[in-house]
Amino acid sequence: MVDLAAPGNYNAAMRVGIPRALLYFRYGRFWESFLSGLGAEVVVSRKTDKAMVQRGLGHVSSEVCLPVKIVAGHIAALRDEVDALWLPRMVWLEDELYACPKMIGICDIARMMLGHRVKLIAPSVKGNFMRAHFRAGLEVNPNPFRVARALSRARQLLAGPDAAPDFAAGEKRVALIGHFYNVEDDFVGAAVRSTFQEHGYRVCLKDQLPSRILRTRDEFSQRIRWVYERELYNAFRYMVDKVDGVCVLVSMGCGPDSLVAEFMREEARQKGVPFLQLVLDEHTGTAGLVTRVEAFAELAERRRLAQQAG
Repeated sequence: MVDLAAPGNYNAAMRVGIPRALLYFRYGRFWESFLSGLGAEVVVSRKTDKAMVQRGLGHVSSEVCLPVKIVAGHIAALRDEVDALWLPRMVWLEDELYACPKMIGICDIARMMLGHRVKLIAPSVKGNFMRAHFRAGLEVNPNPFRVARALSRARQLLAGPDAAPDFAAGEKRVALIGHFYNVEDDFVGAAVRSTFQEHGYRVCLKDQLPSRILRTRDEFSQRIRWVYERELYNAFRYMVDKVDGVCVLVSMGCGPDSLVAEFMREEARQKGVPFLQLVLDEHTGTAGLVTRVEAFAELAERRRLAQQAG
């Protein structure tokens, strides 16, 4: 409970909404902690479901990718429930690695969807992540000391793994390579993950790797100028020799995903590692995904047994 009478609790009654989609799956805990520390009441939209996706379809072009359609649905679900919407615009991070233009543009779509009644707080992150968030925090609470303290406390939630995971001898492993907003959104990635697990596979995810691996500039990766696609490729390169198969989740209509996936496919073919590419959109059925994953799991198992016998 927020004490509205406490000094420095400016806009303590402000209800700030965060869409449970897209960048939420990497920065959500950080954002919730930061905004709560500013005295705001944080409202996170419910988990993605079919109704949420259908709602989003009415606000964006049919040509955009599924994650953007999903986040539009979350924005629509929040606009009548909050005073402000928190939606940082991730333009580029270190090494001037850019986010997808459609991801950058969702903030402009949100502004049109929200109208004038709901405030949009959309700091543009261009290299300096913390500076952009500090400035945005002042829109919620004008006390710079309160903002700095909340930012410092929340910052620890951004820490990723320090070391690469251990790979035990003899276990069945599959690399599930996909953006965090696809893999971790249960509406999109749960059926794929659970099917592999039901077949006895340990599912190895990109975000289980430390940033020093995901952001490396070695060889071809230095030529990839999209921040999250570089992570995909580097995760693939690290895990391809350590797993029984590679499954890549690609959003329909995502050019960067499709391009990088083709490089992964060719490298996997050269190494003789089974490779499955699943292209996702709002029409993708769970039954079809499960069937393809089950067939791929059996293929990877035959390869594993053949290697053990050889």
